[in-house]
Parts: sequence; structure tokens; C-alpha cells
Amino acid sequence: MQYIKGSKVWVLVKRTVDELNYMEPLFDFVFEQFCEIFGIEYMNGEPCKVFNDPDSECPQLLYRYTPIRLRTKAKSLTHWAQYIFQLSHELTHYAIRQFKEIRTKDGGVWWFEETICEAMALYIVKTVGERWRECKLFCLDPNYGQELIDYYKGKYAKTADSVLDECHTLSELQNIEETCQEDAGRQGRSIHRNYLFDTFVDNPTCIAQLVRYPLFMRGLVIDFNEWESDTDDPVSIHAIGETFRFQLTLAA
Repeated sequence: MQYIKGSKVWVLVKRTVDELNYMEPLFDFVFEQFCEIFGIEYMNGEPCKVFNDPDSECPQLLYRYTPIRLRTKAKSLTHWAQYIFQLSHELTHYAIRQFKEIRTKDGGVWWFEETICEAMALYIVKTVGERWRECKLFCLDPNYGQELIDYYKGKYAKTADSVLDECHTLSELQNIEETCQEDAGRQGRSIHRNYLFDTFVDNPTCIAQLVRYPLFMRGLVIDFNEWESDTDDPVSIHAIGETFRFQLTLAA
């Protein structure tokens, strides 16, 4: 089955009955919102195969294939909130990837990019919940929008002490980089994830600016000063940079 959106082909691999019933309407609705944020042409930057593997190690955008692959790890496609959350995270990686230069296509400042993707996953679950009536699955469960709202609120409420606030050396930042995809690493950035999420809610137009972060990578840090001077939304970039301001001291 080829799922076509815009000018490029997205292939949805549907192997189970639940995937046949739910993958396309869920993907369609989430993808539509990404197109609204980043643009249809942008979200069709390169072909991608989408599949769910509940037995895999983790959800992931797999770069080492042609075409690239987007893998979710939902228990099943009946767990709509979990699927939307994982899909949104990986679609954010996809969006950011389209802005990277060829030489850095598979690279990034992962502790920062992961924080963006984690915040974006919360944001999309929230917006899908608020717009649930527009989803094709609304007729099957009109009340599911509230379950989505409860799902994102539950994740938002789970925070831990910031590992970034305790980071004072490049060696410590390297450790954060290496562990950024582990559960403890994610929890250690949960306060910063929530700050980004709140910024997205207050000013949704700033989200599209974040795909430009690869232009301002300086080793393991981001030069927010330069970014702030080279953006259409300096106020938002300044505000976002404040929660990561420690890195400019490290880079000095």
C-alpha cells in the first residue's frame, strides 16, 4: 500500500488487522498537522517507509536504508495515543533532517534534537486531542480526544531534576549526549522539554524555526546568539535559548 501525500510517496507497511484499520487514518491526521507547521513540500523531502514493530528496541528514524524508515514501537495500533506520540517524535526527526546539509545529514546535537522531538510529541498529542473531531476515527470513539489530553498531561507531569542545570564541563555534556535517548536521560531533560512545549503552545509559529538548529551547531552546543540574529522570530529563539544558556558558557 502506498500512502501518497503531496509530491512524494510515503509507504505505510500494514501487517496486522489493527494496522490495516488504524494506521492510515492516524498517520494521515498527524501528518496533516506536520504539513500545516512545516509545509507539504517540506514534509515530502525524501521517501520514507513507515512501520510498527512492538518487539523492536525503540521507536526510531532509520537513516541507513534507502528509502529511510520510520519505526514505531506501539504495543498495537489500538493504543492510539501511544502511536501518535511515537509517530510525532519520529516525524519531527524527519522534518529536522530535511534541513541538514548532506555532510551532516545523519548527525546532530542529539541531546538538543531529542528535547525538541519530545516536546513536539507532547504538542501534537495535545493538538490531536483538541481536534479529534476532524480525525476519521472520531466516529469509532468520539470521546477519545479527552484520552489524548489526559495522555499528554500525564507525561508532562512526570519530571525530574535537570541534568543540564548540573552540567558544567564538556565532558559532562558528552555524557548527556551519549545517554540522551535512555529513559533516565529523557527524564533529566523533562523540565526543558516542558519549557519547549509551553513555548509551542504560546507561540505555535515558532516551531517551524527549530528545524534550522543544524545551522548553528558548534560541536555539542548550539550558538543561540547567532541563531537569534538570523531568524524571523528572535523573541522565541531568545526565550528558548534561555533554558539552554549554560552551553554558551561551555562554548566560550
